[in-house]
Parts: sequence; structure tokens; C-alpha cells
Amino acid sequence: MKLESQNFTIYEVEELKEKFLEELDNNDNIEIDLSGIQKIDMPAIQLLISLKKSCAQKNKSFELTNINENIYKAFQLSGCDTPLGV
Repeated sequence: MKLESQNFTIYEVEELKEKFLEELDNNDNIEIDLSGIQKIDMPAIQLLISLKKSCAQKNKSFELTNINENIYKAFQLSGCDTPLGV
């Protein structure tokens, strides 16, 4: 699933949560393409962690792809790079 917006912040979390739940119900392999994301905040990172945990509970794979340097640094600074598997 490619995220279309440049921002993945608290303002997009509710809408994307619904899309993520649909993906989780309909697919065994969840891949989130972050190539277009330029800005991310903690609520968005928490949503990704929640999705990863839900995938683990349902024995589904989870992968974040095409993470740019700024987003990777945000994962590192928040201490969420390891929990997200990046």
C-alpha cells in the first residue's frame, strides 16, 4: 500500500487507520510504501507500530519500504526504528 500524501501526521492517522484495517483484513502480507512521505509525527509512528503488532497477532507479514532518510531519522529519534523493524 503506497501512502499518497507527503505528510503522515495526526491529521491523516484516522483516515489511514481505516485503510490499514482494510488491508489487514484482505491481505496476508502488509507492505507500506513510505516513498512519498516527507513528514511524520508520533501518532503516525504509533499507528505503524499498532499495525505491526496486529499483523504479528494474525500471523501476517509486515514491512515498511522506501523509507527516506528524514523519516528514518524520525524513527531513530523516537526510538521506534527497532520496534518497526527498520
